[in-house]
Amino acid sequence: MDRCPVALDPAGSDIHAEGSRIREQGPVARIELPGGVLAWSVTDHAVAREVLSDHRFSKDGRRHFDAYVNGEVGEDFPLIGWVLMENMTTAYGADHTRLRKPCAHAFTPRRVEALRPAVEAITAELLDALAAVPAGQAVDLKSLFAHPLPARAICDLFGVPADARADMLRGGEVNVDTSISPEEAAANVERWHQEMLDFVESKRRTPGDDLTSDLVAAQREDSSLLSDDELVGTLHIMLATGTEPVKNLIANAVLALLTHPEQLELVRTGQATWQDVIEETLRVEAPVAHLPFRFAVEDVEIGGVTIAKGEPLLVNYAAIGRDPEVHGEDADRFDITRATKENLSFGHAIYRCIGQPLALLEAEVALSALFERFPHLSLAVPAEEIGPQGTFIMNGVAELPVLLDARPTAMKAAVVAEAGAEWELRDIPVPQPGPGQVLIRVRASGICHNDLWLTDGHFPFPQFDPVVVGHEAAGDVVAVGPGVTHRKAGDRVGATWVQGTCGSCDYCELGLPLTGQSGMNCAAPVMSGLTVPGHHAEYIAVLADSTVLLPDAVGYEQAAPMLCAGYTSWSALRAADPKPHERVAVLGIGGLGHLALQFSRACGFDTVAITRSPDKHELARELGASVVVADGEQLRAAGGADVILVTGTSYEAATDALKGLRPNGRLVLATIDPEGSFTIAPDSPVWAQRQQIIGATHNGLEYLAEALELVADGKVEPIIEVFPKERIAEAVALAAKGDIRFRAVVTY
Repeated sequence: MDRCPVALDPAGSDIHAEGSRIREQGPVARIELPGGVLAWSVTDHAVAREVLSDHRFSKDGRRHFDAYVNGEVGEDFPLIGWVLMENMTTAYGADHTRLRKPCAHAFTPRRVEALRPAVEAITAELLDALAAVPAGQAVDLKSLFAHPLPARAICDLFGVPADARADMLRGGEVNVDTSISPEEAAANVERWHQEMLDFVESKRRTPGDDLTSDLVAAQREDSSLLSDDELVGTLHIMLATGTEPVKNLIANAVLALLTHPEQLELVRTGQATWQDVIEETLRVEAPVAHLPFRFAVEDVEIGGVTIAKGEPLLVNYAAIGRDPEVHGEDADRFDITRATKENLSFGHAIYRCIGQPLALLEAEVALSALFERFPHLSLAVPAEEIGPQGTFIMNGVAELPVLLDARPTAMKAAVVAEAGAEWELRDIPVPQPGPGQVLIRVRASGICHNDLWLTDGHFPFPQFDPVVVGHEAAGDVVAVGPGVTHRKAGDRVGATWVQGTCGSCDYCELGLPLTGQSGMNCAAPVMSGLTVPGHHAEYIAVLADSTVLLPDAVGYEQAAPMLCAGYTSWSALRAADPKPHERVAVLGIGGLGHLALQFSRACGFDTVAITRSPDKHELARELGASVVVADGEQLRAAGGADVILVTGTSYEAATDALKGLRPNGRLVLATIDPEGSFTIAPDSPVWAQRQQIIGATHNGLEYLAEALELVADGKVEPIIEVFPKERIAEAVALAAKGDIRFRAVVTY
């Protein structure tokens, strides 16, 4: 059944709705172009692949657009620039191969990868300029980042001087504007052509180390390789396609992520990659929407219709990417986890864009650096207020207004009103990083027994207000304070208990490294949750020197218990300094002990677990124990141990364990008993057997880094129960009763 052609909207007000209307009429359907010219549009993925690889379709309008050749379509056709262009993309057959060859060598994957440092440098410079924008001021990310990045990269490659770039790129921008008049279109082609001729002539006079000079030299050596018009046409297409589509790809990806924060979170947590983002953006928001032209060189039956010789055809990339036959009924949905993200946005077969490797590199560098530098990037206006680019040829936005740092002023934090009170989730102000500090967006924070003892009255109650406790936070640096040079926004870090010391008391005058010992002996230490606000909050400001970088393979929830429990148990094992032939026993198979067993096994030591809980025997063996005993007597009967790591909270049990310590053995006290005291009986053999009692706590960030690497290597795995912040009171209650196996971690 004949249907009326879909008249394309020159303003491109809603290209996806327009693409759907065209698709309803079949995989290849009639459309009406500005000026009343009839054409065909391909919206079907399979048919588009056929068209793009079919030699019966030409892009040379000067030869194969019959209505133009016959004079039926004249210079007043609004899209005349797309008919008259003379470059590799509009050449046909052998001419296409001839014109493609001089540039193709510059865009091999190896050569493009060599451009990465230059692209990264441009990106960093643009981001530095954005960072200088006053806080709270909206910026147009399209004009200040998405456009200048690829524009500078391609202009550098072709040797376009800085003062000429705006004019030379403007021709390509105007050429895709389908809302201009025929007179404006013709004038643009003429002006653009002359600017390129002048540029080529300047390279003839003064060649440089760039692709334009290479093309001029190649033309000089073999005049049949390309004419002046073809050389200019090559520059037209390379500068335009090297800028406009990449600009849209970057801007479209940013808009998609900011309107789908759950998808952005998948990338940030390592569940998806930037390549996933880029491919899905290319599919669902193809940067080139509806590309002119192809012309049938003979009558062609395809997609259920006959395209007569000389008729124009447009490939509707925006619609093809959303073909439900390929991508299902939810083809319109942005989903970076989609199993197939197949798209034709860079073309296909011999007309595949030669600049694809560079475009993908630029997009990956741009997106990863942007969201690392500005993790709180947000739209400055509602998404529905962001208008389209104003053309049916391209698929982009007119502007992309964003706020670079849209951090909230208030946050959720676990507040304890007084000793013995419940932990309560409240709104409190977001801290700001001071000198030497970093601001961390907390993703996970562990609950330590010291936190419970601090808030139930066993220790002096903190004096700051409001009281937020905790010292096992893992998250992302979102801002740095004055003087911080070794941390930057985007760093994945862990924060520890002891942040710093006063620097002036007798202990500090000893010049010892910052450790847990420092916190216990300094006259005025900076200790998270004890002397300054702790880590059970959405944001924390801590001294940068007390943070450690998290290995990529360690998630936030895994990292949290390592920042105290893991740090302590590994420091205890290192303090004992066991020799390869020695035997290690771990007393107390809980939050610290289950990690100590794994550390000992990872180091290759014969390991014994000491626990009075029969339900932990099997697990203790799975975690590395060759033998499980109940107490010191059983340990002695089993042959004793050279090292005993006390990871439980009973000093009475520690005293008892001494019965199984071998001569010259070391018992390491790595935890606190808030109610008991460690005693050695007068008849104990400690003195005669030269046994040592060693106190150990956090022994330096280098040890914490070692412990985290063991987790990253899969040799140690914290056993945790995870609670959302809304259930923190429940998590605290369970931890207080000992009903957590083995560490409670709260996500924020």
